[in-house]
Amino acid sequence: MSVGSGAAFAVSAAAVSGEATDVPTKAESAASSAGSVAVALLMARSQDRKIEVSSERTADSTTWALPSGELQTSAYAGPIREQVAGEWHDIDTSLSDTGANLEPKVAAADIEVSDGGDTRLASVSKGNKSFALGWDEKLPEPEVKGDTASNDLGKGQTLTVTALSQGFSQNVLLDEAPDRQLSYRIPVKPDGLELSKAGSGRLLMKDDAGKLVAEAPAPMMWDSSRDSAAGESRHQAKVDTRVETADDGSQTLGCGSRGCCAAGAGCTSLR
Repeated sequence: MSVGSGAAFAVSAAAVSGEATDVPTKAESAASSAGSVAVALLMARSQDRKIEVSSERTADSTTWALPSGELQTSAYAGPIREQVAGEWHDIDTSLSDTGANLEPKVAAADIEVSDGGDTRLASVSKGNKSFALGWDEKLPEPEVKGDTASNDLGKGQTLTVTALSQGFSQNVLLDEAPDRQLSYRIPVKPDGLELSKAGSGRLLMKDDAGKLVAEAPAPMMWDSSRDSAAGESRHQAKVDTRVETADDGSQTLGCGSRGCCAAGAGCTSLR
C-alpha cells in the first residue's frame, strides 16, 4: 500500500497564486509566429491558419492572428512561460543540480530543493517575499526524476518534493499501512511572513500587514485504492495540522497519522 499526504506552496509578487489549470495545447505551442501584428495577420491570411504574435506574449497569455483578420488572445490560470535573459522560455520544472541545490530549469519564482546532506527541504522566493520548509533530521541525497526529488527516510517512508511553476509540493509516501501512529514536525522558516491555519484547514502565509501572500491547500492523506471514474484514491481525508510558534518567533508545522481513514485502510499523513 502506498499512502501519502502533503501540501503545495506558491508565492506571488501580488497575492496568492496557484498552478495553472489550463495550458496551451501542443498544436498551439507548435504554431508559427511573427514578430508584429501586421506581419502575423498577413501570414495568417496567406497560410489560412493562425499565427502567434510573439511581440504580444506575456507570462500568462498568448495572442494569435487569425485568417479572418481578427486577433485571438488566450489567458491562462498561471504562468506558462518566464523571461530569461530578455527572452521568453516555456516553464520547465525539471530539476537540475546547480551544485548547492536542485532548481527547476525555468520557473516563475526562485525555487530551491535540497540535494541532501542538511536539514533544508525546499524554499521559494519572489521579489522580497520568501519562505522555506526544513526537516527534523539530516536528509539523504535524493533520487531525482523530472520535477521530483525523492528522499528515502528508511522504514518504508519516502519524502518527495515536487517543483511547481511558482512553488513546490511535498509528500510522504509509505510502502504499507502503518501499525502505529506516525507524526512529523516540519520547521518553517518564513522571511517576514507568519504561518497560520484557516478554519478550512488551508495553510496561510501573511506579511506583517496581515496581507495574504502565499497559501497551501489543506493537507490531505490517502491510500493506494483507486476510483477509476474519478482517477483518485477512494479513501481520502484531511490531515489534522497544528502550527506551533515558539517564544523566539520560530514556527513548526506539526502533523501525524490518525489510523484508518476508511474501509480499514490505514492512512498516514504529512502535515
